[in-house]
Amino acid sequence: MRLRKLAFLLAVVGLVCLPAPVYLPALADATSPPPKVSNSYRAEPVSLANHSDVETIVRRHGRSVSISVHQVSHRYSADEYRAPNETRETLETAMRNGTARTTAAGAQADLRAIARNNTYVHDAYAEREQYYRFSVRENGSVVTARNATLGRVANTTVERSAYSYANLSPAARETVDGVLRNSSDGDFGYRPRVNDAFVDRLPALVEKEGTLYSITAYAHVDDFGFGAALVVGLGVAGVGAVLLLVGGAVYAIAWWRE
Repeated sequence: MRLRKLAFLLAVVGLVCLPAPVYLPALADATSPPPKVSNSYRAEPVSLANHSDVETIVRRHGRSVSISVHQVSHRYSADEYRAPNETRETLETAMRNGTARTTAAGAQADLRAIARNNTYVHDAYAEREQYYRFSVRENGSVVTARNATLGRVANTTVERSAYSYANLSPAARETVDGVLRNSSDGDFGYRPRVNDAFVDRLPALVEKEGTLYSITAYAHVDDFGFGAALVVGLGVAGVGAVLLLVGGAVYAIAWWRE
């Protein structure tokens, strides 16, 4: 009778252990901190007085004030614009000639929307990436484009997009400080967690104590492979399988003895 109880106990424990690869990772996910973002970030001091830094600011952060005409197309943004092809053609004509006109109502609405969100327009795939300050008038039917220097684009970018460290929340400052502390030549960068403050604003320009920093992605990290909880779960499942076998053997011995 004792052997049968032992066999039953071994079988119960074994059955509990078998699904460990399922419930242990789930338990680990529920109790562990949020995962880290897939990019590591580093900060680089930049200055509007330095021409190479001006180029860096425009290249990394200029999209906050400028749009590339290639983005206005069915291929890239068919759902965002009413008449993307007509809108792009109007912008390209304005960039070539200084002004352009359209009678398409959809293009006029698109141009008004673009002008609300962007001060400059450029062609990222042109042989020479020239920026233009553009505006719309007559309800979007007329577009004007004038050459703009990189310095002017960089200044506008900093004025409108740079964050003041002093005005950030304590949690956001902690994220920025984490990036700054891990931005020397020998550092791999800083990987904040997905729910950390300020993560949703990266990459970004941040001004701290009179220094302007360009924070950008430094490296991409893929967190793949078997998690520790899954490995442990597989081991526990293996133990459970052994316990079931042993329990079956003990039950067979008990039955034979009777």
